[in-house]
Amino acid sequence: MLRHLTVEDFGLIVRAELALERGLTCLTGETGSGKSMVLGALTFVLGGRGGGDLVRRGASRARVALEVDPDPLRDLLVEFGIDGDEGECVVISREIAAAGGKSSARVNGRPVAVAQLRTLGEYLIEYVGQHEQQRLTESDYQTDLLDRYAGGEALAERAHVRAAYENLSALRRERAALEESEASALQQRDFAEFAVREIREVRPKTGEDDALRSRREFLSNVERIAEALRTAHASLGEGDGRGCAVDGLGAAAVSLGGIGRFDDRLSALAERARGLQAEVGDLALEVAEALDRTEYDPSELDGITARLATLDRLKRKYGGSLERVLEAESVFARALETAESRGERAALLAAKCKEAEWELVEGCRRLHALREAAARSLERRMVEELADLAMASAEVRIAFHEGEPGPNGGEHIELLLSSNRGEPLRPLAKTASGGELSRVLLALAVVTSESGRTFVFDEIDAGIGGETARQVALRLARLAADGQILCVTHLAQIAVYADTHYALRKHEPQGATVIEAEPLVRDREVVAEISRMLAGAPESNAGARHAQELLREAARALDKA
Repeated sequence: MLRHLTVEDFGLIVRAELALERGLTCLTGETGSGKSMVLGALTFVLGGRGGGDLVRRGASRARVALEVDPDPLRDLLVEFGIDGDEGECVVISREIAAAGGKSSARVNGRPVAVAQLRTLGEYLIEYVGQHEQQRLTESDYQTDLLDRYAGGEALAERAHVRAAYENLSALRRERAALEESEASALQQRDFAEFAVREIREVRPKTGEDDALRSRREFLSNVERIAEALRTAHASLGEGDGRGCAVDGLGAAAVSLGGIGRFDDRLSALAERARGLQAEVGDLALEVAEALDRTEYDPSELDGITARLATLDRLKRKYGGSLERVLEAESVFARALETAESRGERAALLAAKCKEAEWELVEGCRRLHALREAAARSLERRMVEELADLAMASAEVRIAFHEGEPGPNGGEHIELLLSSNRGEPLRPLAKTASGGELSRVLLALAVVTSESGRTFVFDEIDAGIGGETARQVALRLARLAADGQILCVTHLAQIAVYADTHYALRKHEPQGATVIEAEPLVRDREVVAEISRMLAGAPESNAGARHAQELLREAARALDKA
């Protein structure tokens, strides 16, 4: 239940405060006086559209605050992580800046997202306005109302149907994409086969090209290398008449060894000479082995050159290095595996589509059964409600027209109405007048609403008058007796049933238009406003007498009810 609404610098409203009690609260005023602006502020604080244009001209920001009972929101507040004192009102506030239109929202002082405000609003308010009256003739809107009336099981089944439809749609798109890509896939497979075959025939190895280039460089300079090795070997181990290093070091070792016994240092020198002789001997052997390796088959150089050319061709085609070539081979090999499994994938997708189709059809069947049961109950409830709204002979039927299974089920739902006895049942758009649509919408709002919510009616009286208006007013009053209704109205027949009455006044102080919400707390203030609604002038004696009569009649009707 709503407790208090504070509006600051919103639209044309400088500041307005509305104490919202149980029962029927009516907002009245001349056309353009800002009645719907108050409802706009209420919608805004509960997550509605925001923009800098909502801020009153000359103000830097607009602010709306709403105090509500905590009970219907307790679980949501816990989910949002918002603390609240036991029994204290929940304070929902939202501000919006004129510059840039940036808004901020809080619940009990804690920042929240606008989407969370909308969730709170869905729990708190049942909004019924002219927009809903126009939508009432649409099948999708009628379907939503029926599912909501059917309750949680139907809503859960509808969510299941939507999920099944989306799953089937995704599978069908995947299957179609697989079929459409068949030609391209064949071309890619042919290229992948060629690339894998070409790379595997060469059998490259990482680092192979670097090793081959080094060997080619050696072979290209082998004569020069051999000559240098022969010279080195002769100097180290094979004398040419002038002696060699091994022989010279051997002679030095013998000479030093002969005198080593006379001095430890001489003995150490002899030992060093013997060690150098052995090391030079090893070096001479290694040089000889290197010289042996300079002997080669001239065709080896041609083979290396050809191999490097082949590797360079692969590198140019597949990435610039042998590492990239080997990676490309793996990629193409996997592509071949994927291509080879296309048939399996196609068969698997076909099976999945069939299973998903069955799941969707079964879900639609279950949802239809729930809707059928709810439709019969809703028809009875609607007839009872319309009888209280001066449509005692009305007949209501919810028709099901079979269609293709979709996200909302497998049928097209149509609400049929016969307003008068003997008339055939026809779609609302073809049979109902504006006043009848208002009453049908009111009846639907009553029977499909959850308990504990607040009704907000925005000019539900459009297109009605006379006795019909009186019956609508009496129904609103009865509904308000067990709850809370906020109603914008132009009809005196409705306003006289108000438990709380606010009159919206437009003023132009200092050339600026502003709107004030004036609470009517005295009988004469109420009579004056009802007189204005009837006769166009609050000071009309005839209007005042008529207003007083309507107020007395409303009191008698409520006592009788």
